[in-house]
Amino acid sequence: MKGTSHVLIGAIAGAGAGLYLDADSLTLAICASVGGAAGLVPDLDTNGLASNAVTISKKKVKTPLLLMGVGVVCYAVYQFFQGTGSLSLKQLGLGIGMLILSAVITQKRMLTLTGVGVILGGVALDRTWLVLFGLFVVLASFLPHRSYTHSLLGFGFFALILRMAEADLQLEGLYLAGMAGYASHLIADMKLLPMNRRGVKLFAPIWNKEF
Repeated sequence: MKGTSHVLIGAIAGAGAGLYLDADSLTLAICASVGGAAGLVPDLDTNGLASNAVTISKKKVKTPLLLMGVGVVCYAVYQFFQGTGSLSLKQLGLGIGMLILSAVITQKRMLTLTGVGVILGGVALDRTWLVLFGLFVVLASFLPHRSYTHSLLGFGFFALILRMAEADLQLEGLYLAGMAGYASHLIADMKLLPMNRRGVKLFAPIWNKEF
């Protein structure tokens, strides 16, 4: 299922959570937004709408890294031939490192860096839920598609994050709307729907049966 479909279904689920709480119009809109965003979270394990929404494209990083790497290497060589008498190994190593990084960096590694940034932000702001969300993003960036983020384990981890975020931000309905959005994604990816050739391993790693 496409990411846009998961957003729509998640938003409907989030709005449903808001209606269940008898929320006012503003809170209902917040619940729908939270549900739509949470409906994408399980797909942080793939190069799709979810991961692209929280990190910048690798294409915007590869070229600057390449150019900076070439520039640093050329500067180190230029300094050597200008008569300094020695080649700066630090500059040369930095330049070569940039060139290698520009060649091997992937969108998933960009997601890893984003997760690390969120963790550091959470530490700086003293927000445990933000640190945990950053950890969720980092872990998702190393997982195969439809693995632990599509299981009850991932669901429970995200539920903990939502509970802590709701308590910290004092946003009524955030927890329930986020849970509804996340759950809607898992349900929409199940094999019981005819458009899905694969299901989700809800009980991984204990039981790897697809549902």
